[in-house]
Amino acid sequence: MDKEKFLKLWFLNLPIKDELKIKLLTRGLELDKIYEMNRRDWMDLGLNICEADEVLHVKNREKEIYNQVKFLIDNELTLILFNDDEYPAKLKNIYDPPAGLFIKGNILDYTNTLAVVGSRKATNYGLTVAYKFSREISKYGIKIVSGLAKGIDTAAHLGCLDADGVTAGVLGSGFKFIYPISNKEVINRIALKGAVLTEFLPDEKPYPQNFPRRNRIISGLADFVLVVEATDRSGSLITARLALEQGKDVFAVPGNIFSLNSVGTNNLIKDGAKLVSNIEDILLEYGISLKNNMHSGYNELELTIINILKIGAITIEELLERIDVETNDVLRAIGKLECNGIIKRAFGNYITLKE
Repeated sequence: MDKEKFLKLWFLNLPIKDELKIKLLTRGLELDKIYEMNRRDWMDLGLNICEADEVLHVKNREKEIYNQVKFLIDNELTLILFNDDEYPAKLKNIYDPPAGLFIKGNILDYTNTLAVVGSRKATNYGLTVAYKFSREISKYGIKIVSGLAKGIDTAAHLGCLDADGVTAGVLGSGFKFIYPISNKEVINRIALKGAVLTEFLPDEKPYPQNFPRRNRIISGLADFVLVVEATDRSGSLITARLALEQGKDVFAVPGNIFSLNSVGTNNLIKDGAKLVSNIEDILLEYGISLKNNMHSGYNELELTIINILKIGAITIEELLERIDVETNDVLRAIGKLECNGIIKRAFGNYITLKE
């Protein structure tokens, strides 16, 4: 059995605060040295005699911990601790960082990341915004981070996946108790290019108190947080508050003033969150201008049309004469470019680049 994994899992099973675990890790102590510490050593760290005995008692749970090791191996999960090189640098700077992370998928660097969060009981409007924004934004190399919950979170993950982007999902439970179970296939898709991660041990169930706690990881991994829909008591507002405490800007999508799902987002805007109504409002914060990146994400035919229109306006009939491609393919390409705001119709059946 893998001794390193055993010691890491033993360490994370200790009934002490993450703050103390991180203190031990950053002292440069090897895990096997920590494993050999006695009652007096633990009491010197501030534990009382009962707490020290509870820590030492974890050694009697060897079989349980070896079962956790087997689970990690069988499910191809990676376990990293705070002092490992692979530990996300962004999380080291948040309040109360997790001492360890269980990861399914890839080790990501979390540069250029956007957290997209919102209501579990989302409206069609909210689901559409989360899906479309995440799909289009991910085309510019921005990673989408969310919480794998029903509603807005899932729509954001799916939008990114459907654009072949990279997304990360943060669980509020251990990997033995994926919640919601309906997202198991989504998790498998995410893990192919992105990552699914949790601070909770494999046996941890999705207790309600876990979800507000995991929100600090969602905001911690992101550069900015976008709240799509939220009631006045939504957990998404916790993520927004944590982001502000971490010194990060919050974006919010305005909604129907008569909808309960818009109360939280509309209040965020009143309190200073940046109102966003299109992806460029967000992309500009990453230093990306659509005018300078109009070629991103388009196929050869679409780029040909763009290059022709750079010379000047042209009728659709003239365009069809200049491009040796099936009429329906050209019309579909025109439709896509028009929907994406790259070209526009002009008088006399002309089309032109949108300024």
